[in-house]
Amino acid sequence: MSPPRTLLLALALLAAGCAGAGHAARGKPLPPPAQDRAGIRNPDAGPAPGSASARRSVQARAVPHDQAVHRAVEAADSLVGSREVVLDGVRYGDGCAAVARAALSKGGAPLPAGADRPASILELARARGAFRRAHPAAGDLVFLADRPGGPAEHVGVVESVSPEGTALVVHRTERGVARLHLNPAHAWKTRAESGRALNDLVVVGGGKVTAGRLVVGFATLL
Repeated sequence: MSPPRTLLLALALLAAGCAGAGHAARGKPLPPPAQDRAGIRNPDAGPAPGSASARRSVQARAVPHDQAVHRAVEAADSLVGSREVVLDGVRYGDGCAAVARAALSKGGAPLPAGADRPASILELARARGAFRRAHPAAGDLVFLADRPGGPAEHVGVVESVSPEGTALVVHRTERGVARLHLNPAHAWKTRAESGRALNDLVVVGGGKVTAGRLVVGFATLL
């Protein structure tokens, strides 16, 4: 039996995916969006304070945790394959944090305006006592470094967790919103004995590193 194929993701895609609107994009231009995202009415990173969307988000805080997780994961999942992070006509920004902002907003726990980068979201999670190094759960945010042992430079949303503890993560890269497998508990392995994916490979400095080695930690903000 031929060895299982492992997705190779260039580190440059992660870094460029986290570049904010005020930063020049690196590398080649993004491909066309996977689907039409017409009807964008707000160029800012999420609903404006006091808007109907913001009021609905605040009201949604009363929903049970399981329902909040379902809404957040469903929102992140709906963005896979798209270049722009737009939901219900609201654009949540251009960097990787946009996926986190969109998912949490749909889950009823919108991030404050200042939490628009991986580092600032991580700081917020630490302040709330919501950050941990391991044990991901659906709806969590996951923070990744650009090298093993480095600081948080990237953020995504955990869509699901396998029996082996592998998190399937939705995140934004230079080429659009995609999925990534990572398992910090088995950080050096790409596959379990069952053949299920543990970690996708990421190109770092000309070499390949398992995604689990880049995990900084997880946060539950729903």
